[in-house]
Amino acid sequence: MKRTLLLFLLSLSASFAFSQRFINGIGITVFSTGGAGFNSFITGGLTYSPRVNISESDNSAISIGLPLSIGLSYSGSSSGNASASAMVNLPLVVNYNFGAGATKEVEDKFGFFAGGGLGYHVAAYANDNSDYTGNNGDGTTTVRSYGPVANAGIRIGVGQRSHNIEIKVTYMKGLDNTKADIFGAAALFNF
Repeated sequence: MKRTLLLFLLSLSASFAFSQRFINGIGITVFSTGGAGFNSFITGGLTYSPRVNISESDNSAISIGLPLSIGLSYSGSSSGNASASAMVNLPLVVNYNFGAGATKEVEDKFGFFAGGGLGYHVAAYANDNSDYTGNNGDGTTTVRSYGPVANAGIRIGVGQRSHNIEIKVTYMKGLDNTKADIFGAAALFNF
């Protein structure tokens, strides 16, 4: 994770030299996490989504972003064991943006985006008798997963300036031993 964050910060600082715009937003998010050897669980949280446009045209842009989500996860096992814990989701994504929200100058009222990159996700879950780690008995195990991530969504322009509402879905496939499937949905307000 430290390498990913360092890579992002270096990319971000280099991008400012070539970038025309910095755009950010804040909103709510929900994740569903499932994988080998553990129960699926739902996580809710908040997302702060900064991005830098590294290439812009009249109504489109290519951006690099780091939408950080933090939240609370809750899960339960079939034997009644329950767990509540913190969750962090940190993907580094490159997106193609078109229409509303692509740049601050675009006056369209509708837009979309799609892209992908690499992500890191950490959250806890309640386990049953045994799981992929070999733990026996009920308990809580932490999922630390990394892997490719894809996202897509729409943006609807609001107000007289470049503000917009963003609705997006994400998917991350864990490459670690959990082989976690992490689905997400979010609604954000971009400034």
